[in-house]
Amino acid sequence: MSIVSDIGVIYMSGKKRGQKVCEKCNCVNGVRAYECKECDAPFKMKKYRKGNKKKQVEDHKTLNRGDLIRVVGGNGCHYIDRNGDRHYFTDRGKYLVQSTTTDGIMTYGKHGHQYIYMGERKQSKLIDSGYWDRHKIILLKDADPKSPHSIFGSPKGSRSRA
Repeated sequence: MSIVSDIGVIYMSGKKRGQKVCEKCNCVNGVRAYECKECDAPFKMKKYRKGNKKKQVEDHKTLNRGDLIRVVGGNGCHYIDRNGDRHYFTDRGKYLVQSTTTDGIMTYGKHGHQYIYMGERKQSKLIDSGYWDRHKIILLKDADPKSPHSIFGSPKGSRSRA
């Protein structure tokens, strides 16, 4: 392994994929190493994740009309069957916010209008095994509120067959 430096340009020879070379001792290390295995010099690492971070919504009242949210599965309003299994009423997926109330969010999703409950857990007044429970939602940043079809896909009949 040799590193030749000419006029500030570094040429690496012999380095394979999945390896990085220490700038201080020219030792070949694994690509995920935090420090050199020979001289213990630290490598520069990325401090942030690529792409959008998923931000869980803590206060649903901060949402505005046109915001796009994702409902995470395995939470929300449900009933418990005889075997103790939970069956959730709200489908997970993307929803477009229409308005907010004190206890929830009025949304429009793939299957039509849906109320997303965001209040405290409580037992249903209709059935003993039913529960109102807070949904976990994530705010998505890639929505175009002017075009709902960009979120849910275009309807089948709207495409031209010319």
